[in-house]
Amino acid sequence: MTTTQSLELFLKALEGQNFSPKTLRAYGDDLTQFLCFVEKTRVDWDSPTRFARADIEGFMQYLAAQRRSGVTRVRKLAAIRKFFTFLEENKILAANPANAVKGARREEKEPNILFKEQYKALLYEASDNIRDYAIIQTFLQTGIRLSELVNLHVEDLDFEHRILTVRQGKGKKDRQIPLVDEAVKALRNYLRYRNTELILDDDTFFLAKNGTSMNVSTVKYLVAKYVKKAGIRKKVSVHTLRHTFGAHKADKHMSLATLQEMMGHKKKETTLKYIHLAKTNLRTEMAQTAL
Repeated sequence: MTTTQSLELFLKALEGQNFSPKTLRAYGDDLTQFLCFVEKTRVDWDSPTRFARADIEGFMQYLAAQRRSGVTRVRKLAAIRKFFTFLEENKILAANPANAVKGARREEKEPNILFKEQYKALLYEASDNIRDYAIIQTFLQTGIRLSELVNLHVEDLDFEHRILTVRQGKGKKDRQIPLVDEAVKALRNYLRYRNTELILDDDTFFLAKNGTSMNVSTVKYLVAKYVKKAGIRKKVSVHTLRHTFGAHKADKHMSLATLQEMMGHKKKETTLKYIHLAKTNLRTEMAQTAL
């Protein structure tokens, strides 16, 4: 079996294990990059039995020279290790050459969050657009991920019980998030507009102007547009709005277990960083806005 065939078999196995399309693409992209690197250094790259620890360490050194972050290198090494583990378990390889490769140190970077005056400015700039305002309110008031927002359907919003349901979020797990007044009002306003002004083509909740589903690029663009209009100079992405939700909820003493459930974190360690953010970044806001 060739290396190319082995990769195809590996990705099919992940698909059979119900990994999400996004995860499959990530594994495929990382492993393709690795194989392309090895192909440039060895003529026998398409034979999986010829891979050695030196090939993987060489790829890690290449990524370091490209100034790829430690987090990125760790992720790519995890993909390579999982691939070779699969080959070993299926008797294609006698041993996993990635087992002895040490991962890069992860950078300890605190995620950006928006202070109150900043997210208020962001909402103000979007207030003339019913859909965009509802999108930003949804991010700030629920902390859902970008992929989760674009996959929301009309039936996922229960206004009677004030619940937003995220179906098959990260980790293939459903979760329910209570909606506060600001989110309910914004989402209801958009739903009325959506049902009366758009030519509906599907039941996706947030739609493009032509009535079809929105893609992630469109949402990224509209958030960046309002960040610029609001005069926010720090680096802000869609994920910054999720971080803002987590940090402000932690600052208001939401319990760790509840915050973990709301944000859909698999590990509580992921949620703990928002407790730290609430004790540092939000305290800076107090100093900056002192009377």
